[in-house]
Amino acid sequence: MVDSGPGWLEVSVEANAESVEAVSELMARYGYNQGVAIEEPYKQDEDGDNLEIDPTRPVTVRTWLAVDARLHEQRTAIEQGLWHLSRIGGVGTPSYEERAEEDWANAWKEHFQILRIGKNFVVRPSWREYDAQPDDLMIHLDPGMAFGTGLHPSTEMCMLLMEDINLAGQNVLDVGAGSGILSIGAIRSGAVSAVAVEIDSVAVKSLRENVELNDMQDQIEVIDGDIKAALPPDRTFPVVLANLIARILADNAEAIASHVAPAGVVIASGVIEEREQLVLDAFAALGFSVTKRKQARDWVALMLERG
Repeated sequence: MVDSGPGWLEVSVEANAESVEAVSELMARYGYNQGVAIEEPYKQDEDGDNLEIDPTRPVTVRTWLAVDARLHEQRTAIEQGLWHLSRIGGVGTPSYEERAEEDWANAWKEHFQILRIGKNFVVRPSWREYDAQPDDLMIHLDPGMAFGTGLHPSTEMCMLLMEDINLAGQNVLDVGAGSGILSIGAIRSGAVSAVAVEIDSVAVKSLRENVELNDMQDQIEVIDGDIKAALPPDRTFPVVLANLIARILADNAEAIASHVAPAGVVIASGVIEEREQLVLDAFAALGFSVTKRKQARDWVALMLERG
């Protein structure tokens, strides 16, 4: 078992159509930044025509674990979860492959396609060709080692809630910005500026590159650090985006709330339903209430407004 040294461990498992959602949720809980790739099997005629998904073959679900002190714990949790799911049937045995950072990035690219989200957002991987339509809000993205591609329900729901806000002329704070997809999406939606705060140095690298890829260096300020110390206490924003996880949202609720302008809103995502109340209680204590809520499977996103 690999438990030290640099790099990444790719975990893959086959699952049938009935089990793939449960397997994906399990992998997302432990994979780096909740990143999961789902590879559906295809079939086509011998001449290469009529390409379509083959529902008779299993789907391959992949995630990636950082090779660090938590690797053994995360791998064990995935193996135990998959064992329980396999009792129901339709779930195979996980396989593992060590990957250097460059190999990992290339492996991820195989699964990252053009993605439409909501009414107008289009997420285009930097290596895919796409002819933009007049109403498209284009987000050019290369996630590198940082997730936040729009594939995960937490990111998608964040963007859907963003569509419900008039961002024209607004200043936005993006806490735990990851790849920068939300900051870039906010600017495409009319925001005049965004401050993207990210504590993970690996993600910060991808974040800066994606800001440049979208030519938004003058509109998006990237800050490498913890939200509790990243900004002056009197710097506030009418819209704060926080796609994190429940525990981190609750632990940082006061710091996040301190940067919300009067009558401002927080879009909080990355919340597993069973821990939703933890987030609600933390923000309710600071005077926030829920104005909108979205749910996709076990994941919840909340729009919170200060009363």
